[in-house]
Amino acid sequence: MSTSDQTQSGGMLTTPHDQKLTALLQQISHKIEAAQSKDELLAAIGQVKEFGGPLKFKHSRHKLLALICGLIAAVTGLFADEIYAQWYHSATPFTIFFALCTVGLLFYMRRKSASVHSLAKRLYLRALLFDNQLRELTSGLPLLESRLFADYVEFRRGNYSRKITEGYEGHYQGETHAFDYVFYHFHYVDQRTETETDSKGNTKTRTVYDHYDRYGIALDFRLARQLAIIGKAIGGFKGERYKPSSNRFNRFFKVVAGDEMVAARFLQPAVVLACEEAADHFKALNLEFSGDAGLCMSFDNNKVVSGEPQYDFNSSDGFMREVGEENLLPELHAALDFIHTLMVFSDNNFRKDNE
Repeated sequence: MSTSDQTQSGGMLTTPHDQKLTALLQQISHKIEAAQSKDELLAAIGQVKEFGGPLKFKHSRHKLLALICGLIAAVTGLFADEIYAQWYHSATPFTIFFALCTVGLLFYMRRKSASVHSLAKRLYLRALLFDNQLRELTSGLPLLESRLFADYVEFRRGNYSRKITEGYEGHYQGETHAFDYVFYHFHYVDQRTETETDSKGNTKTRTVYDHYDRYGIALDFRLARQLAIIGKAIGGFKGERYKPSSNRFNRFFKVVAGDEMVAARFLQPAVVLACEEAADHFKALNLEFSGDAGLCMSFDNNKVVSGEPQYDFNSSDGFMREVGEENLLPELHAALDFIHTLMVFSDNNFRKDNE
């Protein structure tokens, strides 16, 4: 999902330097989103390097206007009684108006100043996608959301709202198996009511919204069906409970299967060990094998497809070197290797049933 900051000219309030910097950032933003290779991203950094001025907004006129608005708000607030006595009008509307103008100007300046670093982060993310053979989903997100929500119990979380906010398509080539996959970011909100009682026994009720995020990988997986290995509980899984002999595995997971024999055949010792090791690296790990031959691996790790560059446009030479290197996503590849391991050890057990 694009997060580029589409800056706009501030007209008379914007200095010539700030106008030129705004125009440059708009051009670079378009180039980042349209880039088809890392070479095009490096060319965008080169264009920034040729700007010939500091990549920092001065905001001199906005600062002056914010100062004036702040002073008016302060004066009308401090001398509200005198103003009313003199003109018989409340000063409160003026105080609120100019205070809001001050806050708005400060927010605008902060957002514009942060846009330089935000754009560098966006460029670095796109470079990471190229390095890891990932394609960002934009218009395809609603279809992905519909498919995931229909296929997996995992996405029944959130009694108030739920949404897939980011999605990426990739391809994994292992020694034995290859597969296409999607990586997703799932955001959901739970609504609850809190009741508070003060010292006088008066009660007050308020609605609270708790926001949560889950991440994961979904793919076709024909080697097991109707099986859930649950590290983060959610209602809705139906079937028989199964426990392998490993106490460590059973501390991490609860297993529910449509058929107990499916669970027994899938959870052979090598797979149990692989799941235990994966649980050490992926928080609240769930594995859900659907009835339609799909797998959803979900977890709480939030840095799987992300990266924080050491440099930005203000250190263009270092930024170009950093972007030019091959930067892999270790947690993503660890998850994909784990899925490949599941395929390798499940192949012989389930091939005959699914061919």
